[in-house]
Amino acid sequence: MDKWSIIQGRVVSEKALMMQEFNKYEFYVPVNATKPEIKKSIESIFNVKVNDVNVLNSKGKLKVFRSIIGKKNSKKKCVVTLKKGYNINL
Repeated sequence: MDKWSIIQGRVVSEKALMMQEFNKYEFYVPVNATKPEIKKSIESIFNVKVNDVNVLNSKGKLKVFRSIIGKKNSKKKCVVTLKKGYNINL
């Protein structure tokens, strides 16, 4: 995978913004992305050193709206912990 196609976007939530105080950043990634791929892409795009990568998978759920059955897409998020002295200016 290309380093630009791995990072799909930043998670913008209150919890994600609070984690930035502890050098932790949260991103959306493709479902088939692996931890080493995520680490390489973050290091090359933002010029930082990554200490740890944690991955969260959430399966798509079935939803019913006015007797119409639909399905939400599956998502994958990653929490990237940076080494001391590094930060990402978003």
